[in-house]
Amino acid sequence: MEEEFEEGRYDSSGGGPLDRNAREESEVIDLFQAVKDNDVESVQIALDRGADIEQTSSGGVTPLIQAVQSGSVQVVELLLQMGADVHAATRSGDTALHWAAYVGSASMARLLLEGGANVDAVGELGNRPLHVAASKGHDQVVGLLLTHNAHTSFKNAYGNTALALASSQRVQTWIKRVTEGGAAERTKLGAELAATEAEAEAKTAERRAKEEAEAKVREERAAAARKKRDEEDAEEDRLEEMERARLKAEEEERRRLEEERLRAEEEARRLAEEEAKRAAAEARRRKREAAKKKKGH
Repeated sequence: MEEEFEEGRYDSSGGGPLDRNAREESEVIDLFQAVKDNDVESVQIALDRGADIEQTSSGGVTPLIQAVQSGSVQVVELLLQMGADVHAATRSGDTALHWAAYVGSASMARLLLEGGANVDAVGELGNRPLHVAASKGHDQVVGLLLTHNAHTSFKNAYGNTALALASSQRVQTWIKRVTEGGAAERTKLGAELAATEAEAEAKTAERRAKEEAEAKVREERAAAARKKRDEEDAEEDRLEEMERARLKAEEEERRRLEEERLRAEEEARRLAEEEAKRAAAEARRRKREAAKKKKGH
């Protein structure tokens, strides 16, 4: 499956997500590239334009299988909603469920099983999805396949059962339980997995709530810091305005005093000139009087 996975990586020159309205009119969208890029919007546009949902790449891979190989859960969901053949296989016989088992994605495996995928589909070298998941040690996928009635007795082309290929103790234990206990153990395992999943979801929700609470606290602190900075900036602006007003008042007072000094000097000159004129007039008067007295004698 390793070589096939590389062949399935269809290589073309598609673009990244753009404005949908503009793209619908002009851009040519490569469906496989959009799937590889996990570009749900581009995949939807391509399909709306009539792209063949069952076309195959140079490696014989359909868009659905490519989406699983690329780990694009949202694209897998979209393609299944749009009617992609869940039973389609590569040239070697591996289905999308085989690839979900290979990459270890329980979420994609669940989507495929809910979409009608054959839990015991025969793939390359006679391997079922359970063989693949067990050999990779993907316990959650193994548990999901077992609770969907995957047979544990099937052998691949080398005569190996999934138990023989199991690479982890947990996978071995689960397969043995189902093999020995049958439907009752499948039901019990399903309940255990559901409880584990619910617990995981609860922890995820708790972690998300904690993260949101922490994010809220950080935002409140940031808002408080911004408010403090704004208040400090406002106070700084107020002090600067006061300083400007003080300097302006000082400058106006300096100009007033200078104007008063100039007026005083001007007044002093005027008075001095008037006094000098009076003194001169008085001197002339006395001179005339003296001249008259002298003439009279």
